[in-house]
Amino acid sequence: MSQRRPRPPGDEPAGEGTGGVPDDVAAAVERVLSTTALLWSRAEQGLEPAISPIQLRAVEAISRAGQLNLGGLAEELGAIPSSTSRLCDRLEAAGLIMREPARADRREIIVRLSDQGEQLHAQLVRRRRAAVRDVLVLLSPGSRARLIDALTEFGQASERRAPGGGRAVDSRTA
Repeated sequence: MSQRRPRPPGDEPAGEGTGGVPDDVAAAVERVLSTTALLWSRAEQGLEPAISPIQLRAVEAISRAGQLNLGGLAEELGAIPSSTSRLCDRLEAAGLIMREPARADRREIIVRLSDQGEQLHAQLVRRRRAAVRDVLVLLSPGSRARLIDALTEFGQASERRAPGGGRAVDSRTA
């Protein structure tokens, strides 16, 4: 008698989905997210100064928070603190961040974007929004309204689902 082994998540037969979500819906969202990642990647090309994807993720994390300690940045990046410290060395050398002791505990190091880091982040946001607008202009006003409703709900669901309050986990080294 053979035993039926459970399938790993994402390995369901065609037409079946988990949680009552049809495969075609999940596949459509996956395609859009993949295409959007390409748009993002293209928007990142040609930034001045040129920085690596992990450095860009660090700039974005610091921008979202305003300032972070090294441990908080490591957590945001899913990296180990020593790798994050070396990453900050490179960002500081490029003039994109500033490190300073925390006021409450001078042993704690706080990182924040420099003026040049703020300018780089603003440039990135402008490029990404322009790329998105180039696509959105092809949609009808009604489609855009439905899209914003769906994306708002999707974003809220993603934040509820993500461990650690929506943080993405990637490589453990920065």
